[in-house]
Amino acid sequence: MTQVFIVAAKRTPFGAFGGKLKSISATDLATHATKAALQAAKLDPALVDTVIVGNVAQTSSDAAYLARHVLLKSGIPIEKPALTINRLCGSGFQSLINGIHEIKLGEASIAVASGTENMSQAPLVSYGDKSRFGVGLGAGLQLQDSLWSALTDSYAK
Repeated sequence: MTQVFIVAAKRTPFGAFGGKLKSISATDLATHATKAALQAAKLDPALVDTVIVGNVAQTSSDAAYLARHVLLKSGIPIEKPALTINRLCGSGFQSLINGIHEIKLGEASIAVASGTENMSQAPLVSYGDKSRFGVGLGAGLQLQDSLWSALTDSYAK
């Protein structure tokens, strides 16, 4: 059975909501930690086989491509796969599990697994078709706090 080892781990500091980290995207936070972990492990980014990033709240315009952008900004070759995972609060841990699975299945030898958020960047949003296709005269547009929406389960109300 293939053994899996964690050879380096780095993280960014926790910040207060609206604090000093508010202007740094979740992508850039994850990139910073990834580069630091690769450097600590003395690992050439070209040797990484896969990048898996857990992310709950897509808070920046590039969030749909979060794992791919972390891969590219960290110097890992464009040919390597990248996967963004949303398993709510377990997203970062799930990325680690997926990395272990890929190694045990022989799909990868070296995996970068991480989780990232910047809740200070959660936008106000308008759900539904009204904002896309027009709001009638006097109808008003309802904005919702996407951070609150992400942290509460509307089904369980």
